[in-house]
This record gives sequence, C-alpha cells and structure tokens, in this order.
Amino acid sequence: MKNLSEQIFDILKLAIKEKGTASFVVSGGSSPVKIFNELSLTDLDWSRVIITLVDDRLVDKSHNDSNEKLVFENLMINKASNSNFVSLCNSPQDILNINRPFDVMLLGMGEDGHFASLFPQLIKTNSSYFEPSSTPEIIHTEPMGSPCHKRVSMNLSMILQSNNVFLLIPNKKKLEVYEQAKNDKKLPLYFLLNQKNTTINIVSS
Repeated sequence: MKNLSEQIFDILKLAIKEKGTASFVVSGGSSPVKIFNELSLTDLDWSRVIITLVDDRLVDKSHNDSNEKLVFENLMINKASNSNFVSLCNSPQDILNINRPFDVMLLGMGEDGHFASLFPQLIKTNSSYFEPSSTPEIIHTEPMGSPCHKRVSMNLSMILQSNNVFLLIPNKKKLEVYEQAKNDKKLPLYFLLNQKNTTINIVSS
C-alpha cells in the first residue's frame, strides 16, 4: 500500500496530465509536516501546482503561528519551491476563483473535534458553516482556538468541493475524538463525517 505522500503525488501528477494544472489545499499544525517534507522532494512539475490553505490564523506571514509560514518552510522548498501559492489571508477572492473541485484537500483535526477553523462554538452561532448545501465561502472568525487568534477558513461546503479529501489522525487521543464525532453533533467533525457529498479518507498513524 502506498503511503499518503505517494498517493498525493500520484493524484497531483494525474491532474497535471489531464488538465495542465493541479490544486492542493493543505492544513497547518504539526500533523502534515512530514508529508510536506516528503512531497517537496518529489519530481512533480510543481510549477503547475496551485497550493493554498484550508484555514489560517490572521497573523503576519512571518509569525510563528502562521500556517502560511509553515507551508513555505516545509512544503514549498527543495523541488517544490516553484509551486504557486495563493494566500488565504491576503487573497481570498483568488482562492474562490480556483477551479473546483480541488484535486487534494488535506485536513487535520483538533482534540476538541474541530477541523479547518470550524470550532465547536460556531455550531451554535453559525450553523450554516457546517451545512454541506451552503454556498461555498471563506469565512472569518473572532479570536478562538489555541493559539487564540482571529481566523480565516473555508466553510464545510467549500471543503467538500474536492475530489480527494484526506483527514489526518496522528495519535490515539485524536482517534478517540474521531470515533466520538461519528455520533456527537456537538463536535464539528460530526458534520464532515456524516455528509454524503464526498468520501473522507481517514489516515491514522
């Protein structure tokens, strides 16, 4: 069985062959760093790959809490240094203009059951963010999460407009949260796992 880096490489390579370009939407945090490093060493035509983030903290791109900084330091290096990055913080309209469905959507999750920057408290205050039938959009939030910053994120509807969605579950604690989220509507992950639009590929280590 191919590891996730190899699977993503194959998907992006095929998309480039069929369409001339490929889109790769990634998350921040520590979970995808190893995958980023591995992909950066692959012989893909990275000049034809568009990379963006599913969510970010609204901080300067030089800030240590910036997902953009993480991507530039761990993915857009080595052979992937000539890929095309579109900033979620600074160019949200350009992201809305990327052809969908996206080719690869790489998601992480938190121990509170959040994914992207869709946190538990938003289920009550902004339930439309979790509706698969909502208009795909990029949303902004008040400071939340850890580290606590204002956030920018795709809503669930936009996330689901992807041909291949991978959810990283890197440890036992998060695996327990994932199992709970299958049936617990108080956890954002519930809405990702129980929609019918798109298959969610679970990658646990």
